[in-house]
Amino acid sequence: MARTVRILTDSAADLPQAYVTRLEIGVVPIHVSLNGETRLDDGTLDLDWFYGELSHSRVLPTTAAPAPQEFTRVYAQLAAEGAEEIIAILTASTLSSLHDHALIAAQEFKGARVHVVDGTQVSMGLGWLVVRAAELLARGTPVPQIIHQVISLRARTRILGVIDSIEYLRRSGRVGWISSAVASLLSVKSLIALEGGEVRQSGRVRTHRRGLQFLVLQAKRAFPLERLAILHSGASAVSVAQLEDEFSALLPRMEIPVVSVGPAFATHVGPGCVGVALLMSE
Repeated sequence: MARTVRILTDSAADLPQAYVTRLEIGVVPIHVSLNGETRLDDGTLDLDWFYGELSHSRVLPTTAAPAPQEFTRVYAQLAAEGAEEIIAILTASTLSSLHDHALIAAQEFKGARVHVVDGTQVSMGLGWLVVRAAELLARGTPVPQIIHQVISLRARTRILGVIDSIEYLRRSGRVGWISSAVASLLSVKSLIALEGGEVRQSGRVRTHRRGLQFLVLQAKRAFPLERLAILHSGASAVSVAQLEDEFSALLPRMEIPVVSVGPAFATHVGPGCVGVALLMSE
């Protein structure tokens, strides 16, 4: 039977395919340009190759939001499948024009009622909001209540990460607190937090090992948690396994996906980043 309400997000949410399939979530792909070639972030991009190119290329890849017409086509497809209402929960408007393009398309689209929600997050910080919305929908929760819950949950989502070089964030131009002097401290690992649509620095350490320790400590301070995902952009298997072991012991009953982040997030944090996306309990 056709579903009259559908949940939609963008590929910068980094949602594992298992969630997309099980919860019937629509995903609009962003555009990625690298070495003069533009392609869609539609799940076919070899992420290991991308991380490698990110490490060696002199020119950073660029990402771009789909045009309003592309959102219109997705809305029309969902409407053709039976959707009468669409809840689009998208990457933070402070970090991307995805929200604005989706809103322009929604205001002109007549085939279904489209609700555009600023997720104020990226990667699985956004992904957890989308998953919650889809789970509420599956339980029969009315659309206004789903939107209200998603908006209230935004204040309880956070991404914490350890990045090898802050240079990628500086070159992306998405944060204003990074100076060239700070970026030149190549031997320092930066600890970052993303919440409320803003990226901030939460500390600096000399070694990656210390960074992982601090990451776990910061995450523990946010307990109790409803959800946690481990994120990385080509980090070493040892680092990822260390986080898996730590959090599996701390949260033995929780499903903890390990997510290789897509180009939208990886371009800004650089290769070798490792982190967590948290949804905190009330």
